[in-house]
Amino acid sequence: MGKGLALAAFTGVCWAVLAIGLKYALHFSSSGTIVWMRMAWAIVLLTAFFFIKDPKSIGRIFKKTPLMAIGAGTFLAANYFTYMKGLEMTSASNAQIMIQLGPISFLLIGVWIFEEVLQLTQWLGVVIALAGFGLFNWDQLLVSIGQVQNGGSTYLMGNAWLLVGGFVWAVFAAFQKRLIQKHGWKPQELNLIIYALSTVLLAPMANFSELLEFNAYQMFILFLLGLNTLLAYGAFAEANKLAPASYVSLIISCNPLLTIAILKILENMGSNIVSPEPILWRGYLGAALVVAGVSISVSFKKKTRPPPTPA
Repeated sequence: MGKGLALAAFTGVCWAVLAIGLKYALHFSSSGTIVWMRMAWAIVLLTAFFFIKDPKSIGRIFKKTPLMAIGAGTFLAANYFTYMKGLEMTSASNAQIMIQLGPISFLLIGVWIFEEVLQLTQWLGVVIALAGFGLFNWDQLLVSIGQVQNGGSTYLMGNAWLLVGGFVWAVFAAFQKRLIQKHGWKPQELNLIIYALSTVLLAPMANFSELLEFNAYQMFILFLLGLNTLLAYGAFAEANKLAPASYVSLIISCNPLLTIAILKILENMGSNIVSPEPILWRGYLGAALVVAGVSISVSFKKKTRPPPTPA
């Protein structure tokens, strides 16, 4: 399970950096074009991987596409679009916090649907982590109210987009875990189907005329965002295979803290790539509680649910 937790942590790091990169890309591209380019690069790179590894497997994978994989691709495409709209209307660190409805919902799905059993100490860690998220969200709600009072009426609408994005991501993650855990799908083969479907679904959102206007540097930024997508979701799928959903969700839910740290470092360096919103004492206390809660939750071994006693 240790490898699964390490992959979950790697996913969290990728997503922490991704939020900043996406916000920066909005300086020169529309949100629809960005999300489509992310997915397009991801499918190109993963297809190239399979073409080198086993070209015949590509046709075999798509030939036996399960209905649940189509659902997973649809919900992931919805997550990409709603998250990007929310990020466009708010800020990187706020978006990272609000989208955590996804991992928290996935944690509960892991307990209720996948029958993962947590020890009492682990539940304590979950409660501490949730309290931390509550404090941070309270802190950011105050920021949101301030933004609205200052004329930023889109800020709360952006948070609504992010909450929807978090919910649909949890559904995607549950579908993916079910396909890997119960139906024996290999994580990267499943991702190939999901990326392909998401690329098709997101195409109407893209402004393809923009692609002709991008310079080499801007295209490279979009390529890096696509590479980030490939690596993050590749690691997430493997983590879903190797570790309980409750553990994976708690670890990746720490990624906003790294986003905030990076933004603070950039701010202290005088960089204006992305402007972080102010964080009050409640936010910093909440961040500390999140770290403490997650540390407690993942430091104990998961129990296995005993089989039912025959009648």
